[in-house]
Amino acid sequence: MTCEVPVITLGFSNVGRLAALAAAALEDLGTRAPLSRLPRDTLIVLALPDPLERGFPLTPEIKEDEPRRHEALGRRVLECAFEAAGISWNAKTWHIASGGHAAFSKALKAAMDALVERRHAHCLVIAVDSLCGPDVLPRLLEQRRLKMDDTPTGFIPGEGSVALWLSLAQEAPLVPRGKEPRVALRAVVLGDDERFRGGDLPPDGRVLAKCVTSALHAAEADGARLVLIGDHNGEELRAREWGMLMLHLRAAGLGHEQLVSWLPALSFGDTGAASGALGLCAAVRSLQRGYSPAPTPVVLSCSDEGARAAIVVSPLP
Repeated sequence: MTCEVPVITLGFSNVGRLAALAAAALEDLGTRAPLSRLPRDTLIVLALPDPLERGFPLTPEIKEDEPRRHEALGRRVLECAFEAAGISWNAKTWHIASGGHAAFSKALKAAMDALVERRHAHCLVIAVDSLCGPDVLPRLLEQRRLKMDDTPTGFIPGEGSVALWLSLAQEAPLVPRGKEPRVALRAVVLGDDERFRGGDLPPDGRVLAKCVTSALHAAEADGARLVLIGDHNGEELRAREWGMLMLHLRAAGLGHEQLVSWLPALSFGDTGAASGALGLCAAVRSLQRGYSPAPTPVVLSCSDEGARAAIVVSPLP
């Protein structure tokens, strides 16, 4: 069982599959923002997987150079996606974020810092990943990580891409105000669970809980009512960490009025580096359409390498 994007990815694999997904997200965003004439001071930030982990074909010199292989993949994906979407691209203003499920949070943090520090007036953030490609599935099957009849704790592979346009609230936005309420990013907090990264002990949820409490504090949210949107995909270690997270948050007095968990992987499968972006989309839509049980949803990401992240959003007054 897979959660593949219909039509768009048909016949594509490797870089071509990521580029096709990213181009579709840019075309969708282009219906709301005039991307064909990007401002010159726009920063482009791309979150994507490590090509080595996905089994992409790499030359020996790039294979051993992590930053170089990330940059090579990012440049190729952006070039193909922008060309397909009809967008001109200034190659001097881009940044790559890689790091498993937390890659998007790192990209979002870099974009927010650039805006706050006035290094850029606008940011285009793109997240893309696929665990459904014909080049990726065989390795996942060998690792016995996929949900099968004999592996109930595996995950369902998915794929997706998200494109976001960010600007400072006090600046004149590129997109005109419409009937749709605007949503503000209040905080992005990153953490690192070194014990999990070493593989000696399963994650105990402490680092992830600290990311949540720090993000809520930075967003000046009371946390009495919590909506947690996580990337838990059904794997045993993630299930343990999610359960421990609930205990730590209860002990901290958070969510004492209401604590709700939303897991996008139930609908979209595991989307890897794009999972945090899909979670953010779920949070934004819940606020815009008025069905979020809490005014400040929290989006959580957990990378297999140990990175942890929490993102807090709220309606813009």
